[in-house]
Amino acid sequence: MDFPPHFSLIFPHFTLIFSLRIGCHSTSDDSSAYRLVDKVNSWDKQDHPISRLHLYLGRRGWWDEQQEQAWRESSRKMVLEVFEQAEREAKPPPHLLFSSVYLEMPPRLRRQREELERHLETYGEHDPLQQFQK
Repeated sequence: MDFPPHFSLIFPHFTLIFSLRIGCHSTSDDSSAYRLVDKVNSWDKQDHPISRLHLYLGRRGWWDEQQEQAWRESSRKMVLEVFEQAEREAKPPPHLLFSSVYLEMPPRLRRQREELERHLETYGEHDPLQQFQK
Protein backbone atom coordinates (compact mmCIF):
# COMPACT_ATOMS: atom_id res chain seq x y z
CA MET A 1 0.00 0.00 0.00
CA ASP A 2 1.55 3.31 -1.03
CA PHE A 3 0.86 6.10 1.44
CA PRO A 4 2.23 9.55 0.77
CA PRO A 5 5.89 9.57 1.95
CA HIS A 6 5.20 12.18 4.63
CA PHE A 7 2.05 10.48 5.96
CA SER A 8 3.44 8.80 9.06
CA LEU A 9 5.79 11.69 9.88
CA ILE A 10 3.22 14.48 9.80
CA PHE A 11 0.02 12.72 10.77
CA PRO A 12 0.24 10.72 13.98
CA HIS A 13 -2.70 8.43 13.99
CA PHE A 14 -4.62 6.16 16.26
CA THR A 15 -6.93 3.50 14.96
CA LEU A 16 -9.76 2.21 17.08
CA ILE A 17 -11.33 -0.86 15.61
CA PHE A 18 -14.43 -2.45 17.01
CA SER A 19 -15.47 -5.65 15.39
CA LEU A 20 -18.31 -8.03 15.89
CA ARG A 21 -17.64 -11.72 15.49
CA ILE A 22 -19.85 -12.92 12.66
CA GLY A 23 -19.59 -16.65 13.25
CA CYS A 24 -20.00 -18.81 16.30
CA HIS A 25 -17.14 -19.47 18.69
CA SER A 26 -17.09 -23.13 17.76
CA THR A 27 -19.20 -25.77 16.07
CA SER A 28 -20.99 -26.41 19.35
CA ASP A 29 -21.89 -22.72 19.83
CA ASP A 30 -25.20 -21.31 18.65
CA SER A 31 -24.76 -17.56 18.86
CA SER A 32 -28.37 -16.97 17.80
CA ALA A 33 -29.27 -17.84 21.40
CA TYR A 34 -27.67 -14.61 22.63
CA ARG A 35 -27.50 -12.36 19.53
CA LEU A 36 -30.06 -11.24 16.99
CA VAL A 37 -29.34 -12.96 13.68
CA ASP A 38 -30.74 -10.00 11.71
CA LYS A 39 -28.36 -7.61 13.47
CA VAL A 40 -25.34 -9.79 12.69
CA ASN A 41 -26.40 -10.16 9.04
CA SER A 42 -26.95 -6.41 8.73
CA TRP A 43 -23.58 -5.66 10.27
CA ASP A 44 -21.86 -8.15 7.97
CA LYS A 45 -23.41 -6.66 4.83
CA GLN A 46 -23.46 -2.94 5.65
CA ASP A 47 -20.95 -2.09 8.35
CA HIS A 48 -18.12 -4.59 8.07
CA PRO A 49 -14.79 -3.05 9.15
CA ILE A 50 -12.91 -4.44 6.16
CA SER A 51 -15.42 -2.90 3.75
CA ARG A 52 -15.24 0.40 5.63
CA LEU A 53 -11.43 0.39 5.48
CA HIS A 54 -11.57 -0.41 1.76
CA LEU A 55 -13.88 2.56 1.14
CA TYR A 56 -11.76 4.85 3.31
CA LEU A 57 -8.56 4.01 1.44
CA GLY A 58 -10.30 4.29 -1.94
CA ARG A 59 -11.73 7.73 -1.19
CA ARG A 60 -8.24 8.98 -0.45
CA GLY A 61 -6.72 7.46 -3.55
CA TRP A 62 -4.55 5.05 -1.57
CA TRP A 63 -6.22 1.92 -2.94
CA ASP A 64 -8.05 1.09 -6.15
CA GLU A 65 -9.69 -1.89 -7.83
CA GLN A 66 -6.56 -2.75 -9.81
CA GLN A 67 -4.52 -2.96 -6.60
CA GLU A 68 -7.34 -4.91 -4.99
CA GLN A 69 -7.41 -7.46 -7.81
CA ALA A 70 -3.60 -7.86 -7.79
CA TRP A 71 -3.63 -8.26 -3.99
CA ARG A 72 -6.42 -10.85 -4.13
CA GLU A 73 -4.61 -12.88 -6.79
CA SER A 74 -1.25 -12.82 -4.98
CA SER A 75 -2.91 -13.61 -1.63
CA ARG A 76 -4.85 -16.52 -3.10
CA LYS A 77 -1.67 -17.89 -4.68
CA MET A 78 0.23 -17.56 -1.41
CA VAL A 79 -2.52 -19.25 0.62
CA LEU A 80 -2.77 -22.16 -1.83
CA GLU A 81 1.02 -22.66 -1.82
CA VAL A 82 1.15 -22.70 1.99
CA PHE A 83 -1.90 -24.97 2.13
CA GLU A 84 -0.27 -27.45 -0.28
CA GLN A 85 2.92 -27.38 1.80
CA ALA A 86 0.95 -28.02 5.00
CA GLU A 87 -0.92 -30.89 3.33
CA ARG A 88 2.44 -32.60 2.65
CA GLU A 89 3.43 -32.43 6.31
CA ALA A 90 2.71 -35.36 8.60
CA LYS A 91 -0.37 -34.77 10.74
CA PRO A 92 0.01 -34.62 14.53
CA PRO A 93 -0.38 -37.99 16.22
CA PRO A 94 -4.00 -38.86 17.07
CA HIS A 95 -3.31 -39.10 20.81
CA LEU A 96 -2.77 -35.32 20.90
CA LEU A 97 -6.51 -34.91 20.47
CA PHE A 98 -6.78 -35.87 24.12
CA SER A 99 -3.68 -34.44 25.77
CA SER A 100 -3.88 -30.70 25.32
CA VAL A 101 -7.30 -29.79 26.65
CA TYR A 102 -7.33 -30.57 30.38
CA LEU A 103 -4.62 -30.50 33.02
CA GLU A 104 -6.07 -33.77 34.29
CA MET A 105 -7.94 -35.88 31.77
CA PRO A 106 -11.55 -36.56 32.84
CA PRO A 107 -12.70 -40.20 32.86
CA ARG A 108 -15.04 -39.77 29.86
CA LEU A 109 -12.16 -38.43 27.75
CA ARG A 110 -9.86 -41.22 28.93
CA ARG A 111 -12.51 -43.74 27.80
CA GLN A 112 -12.74 -42.03 24.39
CA ARG A 113 -8.96 -42.17 24.01
CA GLU A 114 -8.93 -45.86 24.90
CA GLU A 115 -11.76 -46.47 22.42
CA LEU A 116 -9.76 -44.76 19.67
CA GLU A 117 -6.67 -46.82 20.54
CA ARG A 118 -8.72 -50.04 20.31
CA HIS A 119 -10.26 -48.91 17.03
CA LEU A 120 -6.84 -48.16 15.52
CA GLU A 121 -5.46 -51.50 16.71
CA THR A 122 -8.39 -53.33 15.13
CA TYR A 123 -8.98 -51.31 11.98
CA GLY A 124 -5.73 -49.38 11.61
CA GLU A 125 -4.98 -50.83 8.17
CA HIS A 126 -8.11 -49.08 6.88
CA ASP A 127 -7.14 -45.66 8.29
CA PRO A 128 -4.48 -43.44 6.68
CA LEU A 129 -2.18 -43.71 9.72
CA GLN A 130 0.93 -43.26 7.58
CA GLN A 131 -0.08 -39.60 7.25
CA PHE A 132 0.36 -39.10 11.00
CA GLN A 133 3.46 -38.58 13.10
CA LYS A 134 4.29 -41.42 15.45
